[in-house]
Amino acid sequence: MRQENFLSLRLGFSHQQADAISKFGIEKFLDKSFKTAEKVAAPACLDDAPKTLKELHELKQLSADQKKVVQMEERKRAINTQHWWIMRMYQEQYPLREKMVLFWHNHFVSSFQKVKSSWLMYEQNQLFREHAFGNFKELTKAILYNNAMLLYLDNNQNKAASPNENLSRELLELFTLGIGHYSETDIKEGARILAGLGPGPEGGFYRPKQQDEGIKNYLGKSGNLKVEEMVDAIFSQAAIPYRLTEKLLKYFATDMPSPDLIKEYGDYFATQNFEIKPFLLKLFQDKRLMQFNGWKIKDPLLILLQSAAFFHVQDLPVFGTYRYLRNQNMELLNPPNVKGWDGGQSWLNAALLIQREGLADLFCYGNGIKAWGRTAKMMNDDDENDDAKVAEQIAKAYVQYDKGAKNNKAVIQELSDQLLFTVDADMQNNMESILKYDFNPASDGAIEGVKRLMNYMLKTPEYQIY
Repeated sequence: MRQENFLSLRLGFSHQQADAISKFGIEKFLDKSFKTAEKVAAPACLDDAPKTLKELHELKQLSADQKKVVQMEERKRAINTQHWWIMRMYQEQYPLREKMVLFWHNHFVSSFQKVKSSWLMYEQNQLFREHAFGNFKELTKAILYNNAMLLYLDNNQNKAASPNENLSRELLELFTLGIGHYSETDIKEGARILAGLGPGPEGGFYRPKQQDEGIKNYLGKSGNLKVEEMVDAIFSQAAIPYRLTEKLLKYFATDMPSPDLIKEYGDYFATQNFEIKPFLLKLFQDKRLMQFNGWKIKDPLLILLQSAAFFHVQDLPVFGTYRYLRNQNMELLNPPNVKGWDGGQSWLNAALLIQREGLADLFCYGNGIKAWGRTAKMMNDDDENDDAKVAEQIAKAYVQYDKGAKNNKAVIQELSDQLLFTVDADMQNNMESILKYDFNPASDGAIEGVKRLMNYMLKTPEYQIY
């Protein structure tokens, strides 16, 4: 197992960054990742999207038939926005920012299904991109003013005269402290603090007639508190570093971080004033990190992008990608609930594994990819993958992984390094029985041999972990 291959998958979505990590070293690679653009232009699919609250409100006045048309268009925009984001993850030279955007998306959860605005979901995606490596406390404040979040957790319905506790509850239970570190009174008082805070043209703002101007008692702090004081009170609690620390360790290190590791990194996170950059620098320069090789189950997106990179696929079909992730219960911009995706063992059951094996066939056999492309026509996608194109991709993979090797064992070792698992004796024998060909990249037999070997390797239990 090569360390740079392992780190590439943890810091991105494939083996594509391994050479850069090897060339620059992990500290310089992280520095380059931190310096990637905080803002990116909106995808073209959102050019005609309703962007203002006024435009969104006007849609409510349409007839039932008109609403159906508008909803269909918005759904299509959301799917294309998902794909735009996936391709950014796939094509970025330093994809760690996109990996952190995905982390924040699964922490401060909102969904298109509830928000019903592709533009507001894009704006939230941009917020996560800008704060990707920033300060947890500052992002917590910012998310409370985010229009998509205010709509998703119903704070537009939270008024002094009729409180709604959804945002107040999830802020403590899921976003910051975790169960056991607050009281029901804190939730009720939090709802009073957030009363009247609703979506606005420039983000959330308090509506004077709906807010509560009385004295609130919240987590030991008293006064006519607003968002800033509310977040300050939360971040003064002893438990604040550990919930996010546990989630970061599960995301980057292991599905089962020990209490001691959580305590160590949580304490460090607090000393760094909840800054993400030093946390990542410490984690990825920790010599213990390699011990967690094979301690994480790959999510469906990682399986997709790693496999695509392995086969040199340049463009993923819009609808085919969307349908695969939806069937795997990982539709981007649409987490299943406010808890987000559980990860770990939840990614592996019989039905999901069968779909993952089907994905291997899509990449390895032209008929599968061609069918995938035909499905994509529903989204006006022009994917034209066929047997010849797949053979070309396999040939490229063969040329890359041969690297001058003149025996089957060397090629198998190179492939297993790229796929990030260790080959035992039984697997070695199976692979050698599959990989029987003349070392000639132009040979049809060579391409077929590598194709069958890749298909076998992508279906092994070892490929599901990293």
